[in-house]
Amino acid sequence: MVKISLNFDLFNNYYYLYERIIVLLFSLVPTLFLIGFVLYSDRKSKEPFKNIIICLLSGILTTAVASYFESLVMPYFSNNVILTYAWAFIEEISKMAIFFLFIFDNKHYDDIYDGLVYMMLIALSFAGLENLMYAFSESTISDSISLALMRDFTTIPLHVICGVVIGFFASLGNFSKNKVKRYTNFTLAIVFASLIHGTYNNLMSFLGSLKVNYDNFFEVILLQVLPLILIMIILFIIVIKVCKKAISINNIYVQDGQYDAKYNYLMTYDEYENSNYHKKRIDMYNKTNFKEKKEIAFDDTMIEEED
Repeated sequence: MVKISLNFDLFNNYYYLYERIIVLLFSLVPTLFLIGFVLYSDRKSKEPFKNIIICLLSGILTTAVASYFESLVMPYFSNNVILTYAWAFIEEISKMAIFFLFIFDNKHYDDIYDGLVYMMLIALSFAGLENLMYAFSESTISDSISLALMRDFTTIPLHVICGVVIGFFASLGNFSKNKVKRYTNFTLAIVFASLIHGTYNNLMSFLGSLKVNYDNFFEVILLQVLPLILIMIILFIIVIKVCKKAISINNIYVQDGQYDAKYNYLMTYDEYENSNYHKKRIDMYNKTNFKEKKEIAFDDTMIEEED
């Protein structure tokens, strides 16, 4: 990790209540801002509140699962580079598992952009909780805020970018008419996200291993700041391109348009609505909510009797 030292003499390096609140804000406010932005980007096709809450609470499970399996695989890798990729894979597969367990077969997952929305929320839940854990693991308040700030502008965007990549390819698989394309895209989702995540972490480790004189301003700019900015620019270019492509494909999907040759294996909205795949989701949703519907019907009957 790139080392950036910030001096907050105001806090005197003790964790008082107000200091904990400040660390909490530095750790979570950027995450909350990005969550608001993700939900705003999907304002024309809002997702159910229940699904959003599931995604936002998923970080509790994903961080626990990822931490457990990361500790299990550690003894089996002597090469730190390979271990870093293994940890990246574990974190991404943990987030992807939440998506497939709780969201994928939901009837409200009905357009291509939804995959990006749900996966970004899951990724932000993981990133926010992880950021909080790392910040409060530091021994001083200044170190906590320094680390939180660094992760706000690097690690949190990284998780969002990986979420976008998984969501994009998961949606391509979800709305595929071709089984081979379907599972190929699911595989690409985890492979590309893990490669991006692992490469980023290895680059950060490399930058952190450089012998830098932090009293030399130009040396810090040349060996730390500029490489970090370049890495983040590349990541943002990736996410912008993926989001633009997802929006473009989603517009064709919603309007029942004609895909180009590369994506002609995808269903349009009407094809999806009339597919057996969609009918199975509706049946599953109806079975899951049978008790709730029965209670509503019972209440309606009682009202009619009173009338």
